Amino acid sequence: MLLLNDLSSSQQAILLASILGDGEITKCYPGSRRKNNSYREHFGESQRFYREWKRQQLPGLLYIRQNNLVSRSLPLFTELYPYFYPSDQKDVPFALLPSCNHPLFLLTLYLDDGSLIVSKRLTSKKQLIVSPTIALYLQSFPKQSLTLFCEWLNHNFRLHFRVAKTSNGSGYFLRTTRFEDTIQFLDYLTPYVNQLPDFSYKLDWEIRMKQIQQDHPYVKVLSTKPNRHFSASELEQLMNDTANQVPVPEIAQRLNRSTWSIYAKLNAIKKSHGTSP
Repeated sequence: MLLLNDLSSSQQAILLASILGDGEITKCYPGSRRKNNSYREHFGESQRFYREWKRQQLPGLLYIRQNNLVSRSLPLFTELYPYFYPSDQKDVPFALLPSCNHPLFLLTLYLDDGSLIVSKRLTSKKQLIVSPTIALYLQSFPKQSLTLFCEWLNHNFRLHFRVAKTSNGSGYFLRTTRFEDTIQFLDYLTPYVNQLPDFSYKLDWEIRMKQIQQDHPYVKVLSTKPNRHFSASELEQLMNDTANQVPVPEIAQRLNRSTWSIYAKLNAIKKSHGTSP
């Protein structure tokens, strides 16, 4: 009888992240011929290679049936069901998070429900400034659960996600806001790029940069500079523009910085003075 503790740490991480992400545990209703719950995950043809990778990581447990990654009815999924569906609605299984310490948990959750968002800004010098952000679209979970999960994620993996608003689902998702935090997250996933080359654009920032450069051959593509010091003149301009209610995107353009670096600096000033700048 296969239960969670019978799986390796990497297999537990992949399975739990999959249930948290795109997968679901199908409920075994009273009167059903099935004795146990099962797993199901629908996918599009373009991501078949990724589901095949999951199947290979969990041999004998998951298999592909047409456009679904499924399992047989097993005691394992009957065991897991109350953790993920305490009120028949999917929620974060906080009691199982100690089994989610492997980097493969981050990889699977990201490839299931995440995106590498790239903001672009063309300067007058014919330079394209690009800035990456990691988004985890977990907006199906209530804000309270998502906030606690964000805290656990940051503490356990030493990451720097924050809860942000969205118009979908419960109204909230998780994202990074600084270049360094995005790169730190991607660094966790570097060992798996060769296993999933079709996802290299999503896992390797240098590869993504090269793709962007190919798409914009007539400009020079530059990445946002992390931790670039604000000079005295830049700080003075920032304060003056803020006092004159200049929009942050325009301030970022004037200073040749990302909008998020401006927000970060304004927040740092606010914290240091205890008031709005």
